[in-house]
Amino acid sequence: MGIGTNAAVEARGLSKSYGRARGITGVDLDVASGEVLALVGANGAGKTTFMRLLLDFIRPTSGAVKVLGFDSVHDSVEVRRRTTYLPGELVIPSRITGEEAVRRFTFARHDLRADQVRAIAERIHLDLSRRVGDLSKGNKQKLGLVIALAPRADLLVLDEPTSGLDPLLQRVFGDLVKERAADGTAILLSSHVMSEVEQIATRVALLRDGRVAVVDDIAAIRERSRRRGRLRPRDPSDLAAVADAIRSLPGVSDVGLEADVVTFACTGDMDALLKQVASFGIAAFDVAHAELEDAFFA
Repeated sequence: MGIGTNAAVEARGLSKSYGRARGITGVDLDVASGEVLALVGANGAGKTTFMRLLLDFIRPTSGAVKVLGFDSVHDSVEVRRRTTYLPGELVIPSRITGEEAVRRFTFARHDLRADQVRAIAERIHLDLSRRVGDLSKGNKQKLGLVIALAPRADLLVLDEPTSGLDPLLQRVFGDLVKERAADGTAILLSSHVMSEVEQIATRVALLRDGRVAVVDDIAAIRERSRRRGRLRPRDPSDLAAVADAIRSLPGVSDVGLEADVVTFACTGDMDALLKQVASFGIAAFDVAHAELEDAFFA
């Protein structure tokens, strides 16, 4: 797959072997400028390996990757100058303050503005005057986000960026990422959280056993995903009638009765299901998102 001159990342046949330990094998993957591509997959699937190969922190066994038009190995200095990387475990000296940490990690970014740093810190409710050693795990993760998002970059590489953040701050992070993408920044991030990926990403790439199993648009994945639902009628005597009403609908399967609720699985648009049960008095209706990997396999 190619995305032409708009490509910020172009990986072709990219492989990294660690001997018996799993790396990645034959990865072909593109990320466009202004796109948010999410890498998903189980631990050890190769997400971090792929990210580190982009920035020449490790060298490929075979294949090649261009980042912003530059060879990741031969032009690694130029690649890193124009890229911001947030690792899954960011190590910051505990004795310095958050403000000092931002300066230390972004000293080479001459376009960094103090007002931009303050604005992001305020949006994620982080006090930059506190020492790093006094920060909770969640606040240390927030500090990493300020360091990553405050400077201007052509490519953001974010490894599990919302680990330790509460759901409200995950939403704020999503807004910040989408703002960067709207400015033309290419963003590659890894995540295990389907709801987060759905809110942020344009496309998703599933890594499985070191290979790209599927790459697809979020909308297409959502349409195919199999979700589990529970529906509780106000009148328990309606249980069987509600189950019968939805059993034959397109995309609905595994309809069953469990205590005072109707359980079911569904794919695609739920409009027909909602219309079908509208005539019953419904006390509760809940549909859980499928895990992203399950949605891919479905």
